Amino acid sequence: MPAADLRTRLQRLRVHQHRTITTDSAPPVGPAQADTPSGSPPARTIAPAPRDLGNALPGERVESSLGAFQRVDTVYDLGFTHGPKPLAEAFAYPAATAARLARDEALAQTDLRSLAFLDTETTGLAGGAGTLVFLIGVGAVHGDQFVLRQYFLLDPAHEPALLDALIADLAPRTGYVTFNGRSFDLPLLETRLTVNRRRGALGHRPHLDLLMPARRLYRGRLPSCALGDIERGVFNIARQDDDVPGWLIPQLYHDYLRTGDARAMQRVIYHNTVDILSMVTLTAQLLETFGAPRGGDAGRSRPGAMPARAAREAAPPGPSPADLLRLACWHADNDRPAEAEAAFQGALAGQLTLPDRTLGLTRLAALYKKLDRRAEAVPYWEQLASFTLEDPLPFVELAKYYEWRAHDYRRAQVWVQRALALVGGWPAGWQRQAAVEALHQRLARVRAKQGPEAA
Repeated sequence: MPAADLRTRLQRLRVHQHRTITTDSAPPVGPAQADTPSGSPPARTIAPAPRDLGNALPGERVESSLGAFQRVDTVYDLGFTHGPKPLAEAFAYPAATAARLARDEALAQTDLRSLAFLDTETTGLAGGAGTLVFLIGVGAVHGDQFVLRQYFLLDPAHEPALLDALIADLAPRTGYVTFNGRSFDLPLLETRLTVNRRRGALGHRPHLDLLMPARRLYRGRLPSCALGDIERGVFNIARQDDDVPGWLIPQLYHDYLRTGDARAMQRVIYHNTVDILSMVTLTAQLLETFGAPRGGDAGRSRPGAMPARAAREAAPPGPSPADLLRLACWHADNDRPAEAEAAFQGALAGQLTLPDRTLGLTRLAALYKKLDRRAEAVPYWEQLASFTLEDPLPFVELAKYYEWRAHDYRRAQVWVQRALALVGGWPAGWQRQAAVEALHQRLARVRAKQGPEAA
């Protein structure tokens, strides 16, 4: 549908009467704690429940010369726990860690407490000039509290009022934290600002988009890397039944404009609230995992440091072996060999699935080869060769090492022959033919180097 037609339709459906309710100033109740042994984390945490407001929107109606919008403020102590971590945990790491994670050096010069956590709900999931942003959540630290402010578009005709208030409130913030905001939220907000003759009002600020590092850490380990799957699979957070699936949200807003019934919008506001809180928890998790080469508390910066022994005893468990493996691959991909080596060693020392162990052995051996430390790669190639059933790579690498470095041609011949036996089990085709021919050439060369008797 053309943008002008959609906007005209929404304006025809606009609601003229709005009920107002003032936000309760009391902080929300913390998540319910399951019965667990003393000192153990809860088996399941529950996202904070929305209040039952009947057919009314939470918050208060804000009016200006540009129009009106609904503003919902919720205040949390930084000690408030969402999932396994208090909100304060996200701001306890050096900004340099966030900068390296985001590949944005400008973040290193910021205070993490000055960043704004931003998430939007829209009238369409594909974006575009015809898509309206009808709910914007902005979470930010104010003193010793985390304030979540949500801007709800009561009427599409009053969009300038909402955007003007948003820009004013974001002015003191030095950067953004989003989940897929680089591709969706921020471009869509820029589009709406351009339509309203406020192009560029968001400015060019440092930006930590959590989606890419979350994918690096959790891809293949969860059903998907959607924020909801990370909540359930990593943080064990259960949302209330009042939550609403993201794909349904655009239709619910259209229904609200048509009927004026705000009950479904309460559910959408709750959905946005939990998204913001989960982004804070995910930020803490990612900074903890990616901030240290081997896990534990490395990279953490806190005032009033305890003595070393007490700090070690009080420290929470470090990243899991699977997390360390992803951390190691991240360091290796970004040319940080010392950090990569330490993380690979830490991961391989723990319990890994067979695919993860294969990945760790392969990547660590490749790292040693790249660093021209091939002798140190040999035991890892040998481990791979002990259980692989399809990939001749470790056999070939061992044959190369013994031929060119150790000059042990007999052992080189053994590894080539084992590679030939493995490749011989491949399905017939050009790939098997090419591999067999290359291995026969290598075998002939190795035998020639042993002398006439071996040949």
